[in-house]
Order: sequence, then structure tokens, then C-alpha cells
Amino acid sequence: MHHDFIDDLLETLNRVIKPDSDRLRDLLIFNGMPEETQNIRYLSYNRQSVYEGGQSLAFSVAAVINNRRMARWRLTGYREKLGQLVFNPRWTRSPLDLFLIRLRCYPAVADILDTAAARYTLVGILQIEDQGRRGLRFRKRYRLRPVVGVPGIDDAAQATIEAFEKANEIQRKRV
Repeated sequence: MHHDFIDDLLETLNRVIKPDSDRLRDLLIFNGMPEETQNIRYLSYNRQSVYEGGQSLAFSVAAVINNRRMARWRLTGYREKLGQLVFNPRWTRSPLDLFLIRLRCYPAVADILDTAAARYTLVGILQIEDQGRRGLRFRKRYRLRPVVGVPGIDDAAQATIEAFEKANEIQRKRV
């Protein structure tokens, strides 16, 4: 029995956070999926916050990638070098831009998206902030991690996706 592809997309988020499925389903229906000629569709603002295991987690789904166009959207050669130069952590303020350029330049993840049976992939941002007290701190540290939700992939591909997410985590400080 096959259920709706939106449910398949939302199920991929369960490994990170238990999503508010009804709200995210409405968001995906309202914003729609990328057209056949579009590489990506950005989603309107959404944020879900939870506290678990001594950490504050804030998650938002930021975009839907059209897997059918991944072969054309990936970056290689001089386009890859130029993209990495323009979207450099030193001067790019948007973590989503950094995550997307890295995803497009990372051959193993691009191959997984290109060969996935699912038509779409969710891309989100997970903010992790430890709530434990370690003395007097004026600046709080937090981490931003990309979340790539690809329905119907095998365990090896999922391990590759999770390694990509961990490798591209960004450390930040907040006053």
C-alpha cells in the first residue's frame, strides 16, 4: 500500500525531530512542489521548537529539491569553484545558502538525490543549543546543521546523508 508522497517526505524528518505533520503538510500543499523545470522551491517561514535531552532544538523546513533535475543542478569544475568562492562562510550570512551550495558540490549526496526513486527531497535547518550551565557565559554557543530528507533510500545512502549533515555543521555564537 502506497501513501501520499508528502507523508513520505515528512517521515524522513522523524530521525531528527518529531515534526508537526499537520502544519508541515499544509505548508507543503500551500507552497507546492517544484515544477518540472524548477530545481528548488523555497518554503515560507516555519519553525518548530522542542526541548529534549538537555538541548533546545529549533527546526525549520526551508526548501524542496526536485530530484529529477539534480544531474543538471549539481556543480562541478569551474562552476563548483566559483560557487564555493561566492558562498563562503566568511561572508555569507545565510546558512541555507551555504548548505545548498555544499550539497550541490558534494558528489556522493548529489548522486543519491539524482538516483532516488522519490521525486522530491526536503532540506531543513536544525539549530541545536545546549542548555547545560557551564559557569558564567555572556555568549551562548549553538550549532546549525542541515537536514536532508530523502524518502525511500537504503541504509548506506542514509549514512552518507547523515555524514554530509554532520560534516557541514556550523558553530555560531550569540550574545
